[in-house]
Amino acid sequence: LNVKGHAGEKGLEYYREIKVVNMGAQVDVADLVTRARAERADAVLVSQVVTQREAHLAGARALSAAFRDAYPPGGPLLVVGGPRFDPGMAAELGVDKIFGRGTTPREVASYLVHALAPEPVPAEAGAA
Repeated sequence: LNVKGHAGEKGLEYYREIKVVNMGAQVDVADLVTRARAERADAVLVSQVVTQREAHLAGARALSAAFRDAYPPGGPLLVVGGPRFDPGMAAELGVDKIFGRGTTPREVASYLVHALAPEPVPAEAGAA
């Protein structure tokens, strides 16, 4: 997230088009929901680097359930990531996107822009 980034990649805070609210480590899911509402968040990103006994999977499921309960359909994008996540498990965990080991901030920023940008309005047939 941070501006200086990692391994030569700028963090998400570097992009002036993206407002980043870093809540720190070990944040309770209820606190994430409350803050997302207060910020009117378009997306919630959670990273779990250290985990034991598949706790990252339980955490992602709890995150998904809490946001489903708190928001109508179409709430913020739920994005999780970390080295132990399998990107193919997004639907199973109830999140919109999973980023695994080796993902760069640029890839995350690109996903967010494409996922959140309004659909282009098609030109009317026959319009010049």
